[in-house]
Amino acid sequence: MSVDAVLRSEWTKIRSVRPVLWSLPLAAALLVGIGAGVTGSVGPEEADGPGFDPVQLGYYGVLFAHVVVIAFAVLVVGNEYQNGAIRVSLAAVPRRGLMYAAKLTVGAVLALVAGAVASPATFLLSQRLLGEHGAALGDAGTVRAIVVGALYFPLLAVMCMGFTAMLRSLMLSMGVLVPVLFLVSPVLAEIPGLQELAWYLPDRAGQYGLRLDPAAAAPYGPMTGVLVMGVWAGAAAVGGWLTLRTRDA
Repeated sequence: MSVDAVLRSEWTKIRSVRPVLWSLPLAAALLVGIGAGVTGSVGPEEADGPGFDPVQLGYYGVLFAHVVVIAFAVLVVGNEYQNGAIRVSLAAVPRRGLMYAAKLTVGAVLALVAGAVASPATFLLSQRLLGEHGAALGDAGTVRAIVVGALYFPLLAVMCMGFTAMLRSLMLSMGVLVPVLFLVSPVLAEIPGLQELAWYLPDRAGQYGLRLDPAAAAPYGPMTGVLVMGVWAGAAAVGGWLTLRTRDA
């Protein structure tokens, strides 16, 4: 099959399963909606308090939206292992690398579209709700935060798709990724002595770029955080390919 045909087939697989198709719009809605709810409830006392970061607060919804992105990515890869359809896919596309690359590409592009819509919407709405306490577009760090917000979804999706290809199980992937990225990472960030370790986990590293103040406690700059998350995504993608290449379906 041609590259175009394989890409179309992967898109067809995604849009034919409703939970997968609607997961990214839900993630975008959570990012925008929770950010609006949180910033809309901020009063003068909170805004004038120490460490107040209007942009980071506006992106508070990412803590919940990224769980839905994880589910999307795991379903994109894990569904075929769950129902045995991976054998049919590999029979139709014997070039495993082509099928895997097409799956990652379609998933990442869809996640990027969701992030590219949700991130600027989150920033504009949340800062408008903060009023005089909000940041203006063009202030130092605001454009960077919007770009990082847009990239967060696709980087997370690629990483989770790669891990799912390695684990080859929908349930196992969800059972590992959701607790680690939703529970373990935030807990580690609050434990003295383990805080620096938490900064090198993918979600914490990616979210650091959403801070307005890059001087906030972290052992690297905000764009380095995006690079750290990119390394995680790349390593997981390679791991998934090696597993698919060397193990039978």
